[in-house]
Amino acid sequence: MGTRNSCAVALFLCFCSVPAFAAFVVDGNTSDWGVTVADNNASTFNFPAGVFSMVEDTSDTAGDSFVLNPHSGGQNFDAEAMGVTIQNNTLFVLIVSGQRPDNGFSRYNPGDLHIVTNLDTYGMEMGGGIGGGTGTTINQGATGSTYTINASTGFTASYADADPSQLAGSIWKNVTWIPTPLTPATPTEFAINGGSTNVGTANYFFTRNTVTSQHSIMELSIPLSVFNGQSVQQISWQPACDNDELSVSLTSVPEPATLLMSLGCIVLLTRGRKNRPICE
Repeated sequence: MGTRNSCAVALFLCFCSVPAFAAFVVDGNTSDWGVTVADNNASTFNFPAGVFSMVEDTSDTAGDSFVLNPHSGGQNFDAEAMGVTIQNNTLFVLIVSGQRPDNGFSRYNPGDLHIVTNLDTYGMEMGGGIGGGTGTTINQGATGSTYTINASTGFTASYADADPSQLAGSIWKNVTWIPTPLTPATPTEFAINGGSTNVGTANYFFTRNTVTSQHSIMELSIPLSVFNGQSVQQISWQPACDNDELSVSLTSVPEPATLLMSLGCIVLLTRGRKNRPICE
C-alpha cells in the first residue's frame, strides 16, 4: 500500500507542478524562443526544452571570403540558427539569417522552406524581393520571389516575381525544385507547375532589415492539418545559392509542456522507487 501511495503522489506531483510554457507568437520578436538577435556578434541562442534546433552562428562582420560551408559568403549569406517545435497542433519555425535587403541586389537571394514528411515533400514560399535598400517586413500574401544565381560567385544574377499564386507563406505540394548551379546542386527554391497543389498558408513574418542592420528573422506557424495527418520529419532552409544551410531533423516533436512533464515524472518516480519494489 505504501509503495502504491508513493507512486500515486509522484504522479500527482507530476501533473500539478509542471510550469506553464509560454505560447509562441509569430511577430518577429524572438524572446519567446530564448533567442536574442543583435548586431556585432551579440546574438544569443538559448532554445528551451521541446525545441529542436540547429545553431551555426558565425561572425556578423565577416566578408564574402569567409567560409560558411559548403561555400563562402560571409554575413550576407550566413544562415545562423533554426528552431522547430510543435504546440497546440501547430508547427512553429524560427530562422535567423544574415540575409536582408540592404545586402544589395547582387547578394540578396533567400531560398524557400523545404518541408519533408513521412510521405511527401512540401515547399513554402519565403519571398524576399530585389533588395538593395531599406526593406519593409514581409508577411503572408506578399509577392513571391525567384532568383537566378551566378554559377561562379553564388551572387544573384537576376530576379523575377514568382507565379502570382505562389505568394509568400503559401505551402505547396508536388512542386518543381530549382537546384543551385553550384556544387553540390542543392534544391533551394521551387516553382509551382500544373500538378502543384496549394495545401495552405502559413502565418508568416520576415523582418528583413527592420530589426537589426546585420540580420533578418523569419518566423512562421503552420497548422499540422495542412499535412493531412503526415508526420513532419525535416525542415531545411538556405540561401538560394546554398552558401550555407540550416536543417533540423525530427521524427516527432514533443510539445514543450509535455516534455517537461515527462521529465518530471521520470525524476519523481525514480525517487519514489528508490529501495522499494516496482509499482504494481
